[in-house]
Amino acid sequence: MIEYMVKVQDNGYREWFLNGKLHREDGPAIEGANGDKEWYLNGNLHREDGPAIEWVNGYKSWFLNNKCHREDGPAIEWGNGDKEWFLNGKLHREDGPAIERVNGYKSWFLNDKEYTETEYNQLRKNDCIENQIVEIKGKKYILKSVE
Repeated sequence: MIEYMVKVQDNGYREWFLNGKLHREDGPAIEGANGDKEWYLNGNLHREDGPAIEWVNGYKSWFLNNKCHREDGPAIEWGNGDKEWFLNGKLHREDGPAIERVNGYKSWFLNDKEYTETEYNQLRKNDCIENQIVEIKGKKYILKSVE
């Protein structure tokens, strides 16, 4: 059984530590008096089955090994509805803008590099076509872009 050191403030704010680092395997390592929750392992924001940060204002963010990361949706969801996609700590989205604001603002990123919408769409178009194998009359060909 793991023995945690738990610090509790007068207002109910609680933190779980193991070997001097924020750490808890059976729940959030930080529980705010207001209901905010944060999951840590060995001092790093980390949670595999949901957001590592959940605040009562609606903010949620997913982290693995202290890097903002989510493969099946936005890694950051703001309480106001804004969304941001990250993979391994880098702004990245392959099926649309990596940043979407409720006011309509959008920004496209691949591996932390920002592109205009036109540049992004051209890159994605090339990725979808480049190196595809097609068969015509029994003969196989590899597609290459000539633009």
